[in-house]
Amino acid sequence: MADFGSILNTAASTVGGALSTAGRLAGALNNLSNPAALISSLRSINLPRGGEAGSSSAAGVSFGGADASNDWRVRLAIPPAFSSSPMLSPLVQAGGLVFPYTPSIAISSTASYGEENFTHSNYGFVYYQNSKVNTISINGAFNVEDGAQAMYWLAAVHCLRSATKMFTGEGDLQGNPPPIFKLNGYGDYVFKNIPVVIESFSINLPADTNYINTSTAYASGEVTGGLGGALSSVAGIASASSGIAAMASALGANKVANVLGTLGTIGGAVAGAANLLSGATAVSGGGSFATSGNSWVPVKSELQITVRPIYSREAVRRFSLQKFVKGDYVNGGYV
Repeated sequence: MADFGSILNTAASTVGGALSTAGRLAGALNNLSNPAALISSLRSINLPRGGEAGSSSAAGVSFGGADASNDWRVRLAIPPAFSSSPMLSPLVQAGGLVFPYTPSIAISSTASYGEENFTHSNYGFVYYQNSKVNTISINGAFNVEDGAQAMYWLAAVHCLRSATKMFTGEGDLQGNPPPIFKLNGYGDYVFKNIPVVIESFSINLPADTNYINTSTAYASGEVTGGLGGALSSVAGIASASSGIAAMASALGANKVANVLGTLGTIGGAVAGAANLLSGATAVSGGGSFATSGNSWVPVKSELQITVRPIYSREAVRRFSLQKFVKGDYVNGGYV
């Protein structure tokens, strides 16, 4: 009987662990629409008690997508020429290159005037020449807290490296200049679909900070599909325990029946989770979340980007100062 009691205690402990894991899995499933948060949640499933972050930790960095109509974060939309890159998929899924913390931005415009000086005259003749919008400087912290956010940092740096190069080599875009981005931030009348090109960028890798390793490669379809298959197997085993529980109950082994019955309940929950995960590929976009590689990313860094607004001849020709003053160009991209 002592051995039987030990077995029951072990089984009860196993059930408790399974319930804890199921709770963490439920938390992960709430992030199916946010691949970065989903991966972070799945990583924490097997953490032992006490390994989770405490409530006093700093607020998490959010790179996930949001409702564009209410999202006032500063972001650079990814141009179509870059949207199919597996390396940049974290940016595409987040809706662009988003500054996780409020950056400092410097904007300026210039009206140029010339002056004609006349002999024996107290005042020169001033005449208008032209106006221009100067470059926009964006400086902000780009901190990361886990591997998924480190992958986002890598994607952001890779995107900016690519954005400062022209299209060369093979391909339909050969000979084209660097692509045009759309700058948004702070609502409709600050930065709204401003067409810009990346003139320069810089990011520091300080020596006095920690670095996060991002050696694991993720593919959203592979992660969710593989986990769904594993959960289906567990669900089958746990569901089979329901039949054993009925047999044990008939034999009078009530404690064993209770344990196995609980396992059967868990099996049903896990089976439901497996069904949800089977469709997670469609929710998360189905593409690769990141390419393979082994890199270390600083947990604290500063990103500096200089962009220049750029307009086509047709956009300049259509520009109306009267409409601009009235605020009619909410989506026109003029600044």
